[in-house]
Amino acid sequence: MSETRVIDDSHLWELLDEWKRRRRALGIPEPPTDLAAIDLEVQRRQLQQKGAAIPRKVGHRAAFTSANPRLNFEFLYPAAWQVREFDQDGHSEVFILGPRNRDDTFSLTITVHVFPAQERKGKYATVAEVVEDYLRKNRRLLNFREISRAWGTFVGVDAVEIEISYTIPLPINNVNAKETPIMERKIMFKKGSQFYELTYTAVAEDYYTYLESFKDAVSTFKFREEREQARVFQPLVTLKPTYAVREKSEEYETE
Repeated sequence: MSETRVIDDSHLWELLDEWKRRRRALGIPEPPTDLAAIDLEVQRRQLQQKGAAIPRKVGHRAAFTSANPRLNFEFLYPAAWQVREFDQDGHSEVFILGPRNRDDTFSLTITVHVFPAQERKGKYATVAEVVEDYLRKNRRLLNFREISRAWGTFVGVDAVEIEISYTIPLPINNVNAKETPIMERKIMFKKGSQFYELTYTAVAEDYYTYLESFKDAVSTFKFREEREQARVFQPLVTLKPTYAVREKSEEYETE
């Protein structure tokens, strides 16, 4: 029986840790590693090869739907994530709570916020006004930066997608809180007499790891009455931060 040799590869782990430290210091994002999305795609292809129908729920994805008439849309989200709904003063919102960060101080979220436009006694009349209010509020945050902005179309209407970053003290209301970098991506549009905001928020070190889950939710987003006219959404903002603000760029058409 041959003797088993134990190989000391500790220096490789030290090199990996050093690379991760330098990557974070330089602001180089993590590569997308959403295992749930990968698993879902593998199962979809296996079902397609067998000629089988793809069910509403497959792999690690579930379909969001609500009895609230204001939340009159559907999209796919990771089935293990928690769903919360709120409805107050004409504002309705669904929170999809994802994993906690490494320090256990923050849960990443995918949210859809619905609120009335001016013609329904809301505060704002146009998407541009909603965008300006959003940026005005966030500019107060420490280290605020608008990474990129692009105009295009989504579900057949004009939309804007904005990516920002800032820092906030976490845990909130804690004497030991530390400033934590946050990244956020938001799609805003008006349909009928209501505004819709689709938002993805995560600590910076987790942002790119789970970005595919947000893209999946966005690409499958559709209004229930338009189920037969589902559109494919191509992200307006690049996956890697461009550090350039683009306003009123050439309109992107959905496929």
